[in-house]
Amino acid sequence: MPTTTSEVAAIMKNAHARNLKVGDRSGGHLFFCSSLVEDGLLVDTRVLNKDVTYDAATRIAGFSPEHTVQEFATAFGAIGRFFPWGHNRDGWGYTGDSWVTQLEVVTASGEVVLCSKTENEDLFWAAPGSGRGYFGVVTRVWGRTIPARKLFDTTIIVDSTDIFKPLLKWVLEASEKVPKYGVDLFFLTFRSEMDEPGDGEESDPKCIMFAINETIYADSLQEAQVLFAKFQVQRVPVSERTWEDLWKLQGKFQPRGNGERWNVDSIMTDPQASYDELIEAITPAMHCPLDYYPNEADQALSLPQKCYVSAMNAWRDPARDAANDAWLRRVFETAATASCGIYVADLNEKHRTAPIMTPSALQKWLRIRAKWDPEETFVGYRAFLSQPADSGESS
Repeated sequence: MPTTTSEVAAIMKNAHARNLKVGDRSGGHLFFCSSLVEDGLLVDTRVLNKDVTYDAATRIAGFSPEHTVQEFATAFGAIGRFFPWGHNRDGWGYTGDSWVTQLEVVTASGEVVLCSKTENEDLFWAAPGSGRGYFGVVTRVWGRTIPARKLFDTTIIVDSTDIFKPLLKWVLEASEKVPKYGVDLFFLTFRSEMDEPGDGEESDPKCIMFAINETIYADSLQEAQVLFAKFQVQRVPVSERTWEDLWKLQGKFQPRGNGERWNVDSIMTDPQASYDELIEAITPAMHCPLDYYPNEADQALSLPQKCYVSAMNAWRDPARDAANDAWLRRVFETAATASCGIYVADLNEKHRTAPIMTPSALQKWLRIRAKWDPEETFVGYRAFLSQPADSGESS
């Protein structure tokens, strides 16, 4: 595994000379192992450029895209700064068009280049929203930071078995009143006995629990309570948390290391779909209100992101693969009626096709890809070619 940009460049030059196809992998959200290339080369970047730099004059930090959010919290906390990550609403973080200022990229030929809104602009434009399809190895990111603040959160858990649809509609409507800046809101469903030891994979009571979580980034408990106040159902007091608390909670919902088998699908909801249409189209899943509407002129990430709806299914028995895969496909074929596309990291072209950017953005992206990687060294983009021709999924 390379640890420096120069090592990545040497690897890519070698791959280019040998005419090898290449995939690259970091530590992010990618369940389908689409970075693996048969008879090709995998560049595993999980230990690449692990140092973090900070310029106090510009307040810009340099870091590796391979940092996990846990590593981010530790490294940025040490210098008293914060760079947004996660489901951040209203264009926070990597996917926003105002946070990342520059990228260092190793191209298919092994050249190390910098790109930004003023240098190699096309390469910079193509990065957000590319995911597995990007035609270079991003080795360093520079981004704007804000002062570090305190972390607060609150959670409400309700038995929604008999009231799921009206409860979800109420939560969707109420979420519009929650402040977007500094607040991460999500809601999800889970089976009631998920914490019972040895409970197996079947849910005996058939109860569907509904959890609403709001994470708030603020200077004080009083400020956090003000940000939370517009969500009028407080049941668990707003409390200060540590990042370690957050990782522990996340680990309960995304276990690993015990033979879990995963399948994932998602939709970006169509802003034109009403809440009633959305509720009829989806089954219990995880919902993250985003309210981010990117400008195609600024980045390839171009689908409107009103809400991200996802099912992340885990099981251990291989005999259940076909049944679980068929269930997920059936559910999201229905969900697609209220969708404008899919989050690129959830795209599994062998499972279901869906748009990952607007048709015009995709055509521009493909032209840029052909310019920078004419020999198709990076082949992950081929999954994008299955994107439907129209502007979205819903009709």
